[in-house]
Amino acid sequence: MRLTKIGEKDDRILLQNETGEKGYFLFIDLLRRGEKEYAALADENGDIFVMEFIDGKTETYTEIADDGEFDAVCAAFAQRNPEDFDY
Repeated sequence: MRLTKIGEKDDRILLQNETGEKGYFLFIDLLRRGEKEYAALADENGDIFVMEFIDGKTETYTEIADDGEFDAVCAAFAQRNPEDFDY
């Protein structure tokens, strides 16, 4: 899954996926691990998404394909933000 920032409103960012579906997300935190950056986002239902953040011409968020990498990033976010993450 790939989400691209197409706008923002108040404290939320508007993201669009490859099929054109759009949704507002609350940006929770940004974490740097090695050469990569990761973002924690919450959708309108309060579900949390942890994705790789790519800051280029447009902000892009991509799915973390490697399970070990995903688990390590989630654990790091949980340590920094225990009130937002139950991991």
